[in-house]
Amino acid sequence: MLIRVGYVPYSQDLQHPADRRRLAAWAKDKKCELNTSNPLDSDILVLSNEANFGYWLKRAKQPVILDLVDGYLGENPNLIRDVLRNIVRSFRGTSSLRWLTYTRHLRTACRQSTAIIVASPEQRELVKKFNPNVFVILDDHSELISEIESSFPFDNSSVQQSQNRYVFWEGFGYTLKHFKFIAKDLDRFLDEYNWGMYLVTVEKFPRWGGYLGEIVTKELVADIFPRSSKLIQIIPWSIENLKNFSAKSEFAVIPISASDKFAAMKSENKLLSMWQLGLPTIFSDIPSYNRVAIAAKQDGACVKGANWFQYLQRMANSTRVNEGMKRESMKYISDTHLHAHLVDKWDEAINTVFKGNRT
Repeated sequence: MLIRVGYVPYSQDLQHPADRRRLAAWAKDKKCELNTSNPLDSDILVLSNEANFGYWLKRAKQPVILDLVDGYLGENPNLIRDVLRNIVRSFRGTSSLRWLTYTRHLRTACRQSTAIIVASPEQRELVKKFNPNVFVILDDHSELISEIESSFPFDNSSVQQSQNRYVFWEGFGYTLKHFKFIAKDLDRFLDEYNWGMYLVTVEKFPRWGGYLGEIVTKELVADIFPRSSKLIQIIPWSIENLKNFSAKSEFAVIPISASDKFAAMKSENKLLSMWQLGLPTIFSDIPSYNRVAIAAKQDGACVKGANWFQYLQRMANSTRVNEGMKRESMKYISDTHLHAHLVDKWDEAINTVFKGNRT
């Protein structure tokens, strides 16, 4: 029996990464169409984190699944921040002023939903106190596979257009703030070693709350990296640019400030995407990364403490170590993170909720 799935997405064209790499990837594999125009006309309703949970839960007659990819419940923001977040989201239509704080809205939605999907075991532990029916499903990174990656292992020098060597990073503009705590070490490394860095991101982004004001990426980079900003190239974000410029890079970095409780509860999605691109990667010591690093024999790449310069030096000077990191990370992807694995997990979540509603 075909299960009709209604979905309130991040983007109506389903091209936002949190749509495209999650439920939309499952739907594409199953050759079924998600009902985004009238999501209440469905057997199951799935709400992304861009949905106004209270609005849809009040109207839904069918089982409701929340797809929560971010660790808001682990942040414990102060009252002012929580209230302001709810106000901004209310004006955006993704919350309501009656909740007072966004955390209150989110906790209530978790209690009222049939099931919740999160992106890491760490997030599951936070959510289980509000709803016992929790599934862990990571993003589908199969869109990052290319002929270059499939011929792994490969020699990056064959695709580079110059003698320069590059560090790689990609992400939303607002996550550039995480470079600040490693700026001194990375700035020194790029300058002293005469390396470049590719930042695959946006040219400008909102200053506050993801919606208000404007920050120009080039200006921010110049402030963060006074010695090496001329060695840093800002590349417009696209799938093709991710593939092309990662193939020209030696390794990737994922810095996450330990003081950012929201970011510290992120899943391993970003790390797995770098591995899928074939990049050895050094990364901050947050719970999800540390867990996966141990499982993938990559714990030596998990930067513990503040001295990133030593790790950057090692990556620059140890080709043999980097090749070993590639092999282990790609083996982990193959063993645990193939497209078929993720489709099976979505099948399990949707079928469990659907069958539970019929009994």
